[in-house]
Amino acid sequence: MNTYGERLEAALMAKRPADKAARQWLADQLEISVQAVGQVIAGKTKALTAENHEKAVQALGCSGLWLATGQGELIPVQPLTPAPQPGQPVVHVPLLANAGSMGPGTDIQHDDILVGQIALSEQWVARRLQPTNLNALRFIHAYGDSMSPTFEDGDILLVDTGIKDPKIIDGVYVMAANDRVYIKRVRQRMDGVVEISSDNATVKTVDVLNGDHRIDILGRVVWCWNGRKL
Repeated sequence: MNTYGERLEAALMAKRPADKAARQWLADQLEISVQAVGQVIAGKTKALTAENHEKAVQALGCSGLWLATGQGELIPVQPLTPAPQPGQPVVHVPLLANAGSMGPGTDIQHDDILVGQIALSEQWVARRLQPTNLNALRFIHAYGDSMSPTFEDGDILLVDTGIKDPKIIDGVYVMAANDRVYIKRVRQRMDGVVEISSDNATVKTVDVLNGDHRIDILGRVVWCWNGRKL
């Protein structure tokens, strides 16, 4: 990404993937026209003003240095509470551009596009999460309200991609079906049927895995950015 506009678009995609209204949302945050945002992204305007650059950094949660110069990473490495102590082994978990929908589904990005990393204490991970493999951990964004109050719109979720069989352990899973990504609760009923549902009682729907539809389990959600273990 050699231009300011390309980096701005990448940060916007990371914040609101597969969202047709993303440019309008950013324009509203910056209090400028959507046409002005489009001109920056297209390279017709070299960059945002200094004031709007800072607004964009805050709205998009990206690195100001990266957006301005391309140096560093889109989302800077940052600690998750509790922060790793000096000299303590650290796990850098990739944050992917792919996102899961807590609702109608989000279009799949078929390549794992890394937009940043989040640093976790290796000791904390081993003690609290007991992952299948440290290299199997991934962070993704979640959008929608069908899993509220367990998750809220925009939460970042830690996913263990080594856990792909809900028959072994019930929980919240990231799954792909019909070229879209979903975040749903999966449990095995006493009759052996695997059930998929939402946590939000106002939009609660229930489906079952009966082999009629192709569903790929991508991993189990093991922690939410707001610090609730699942």
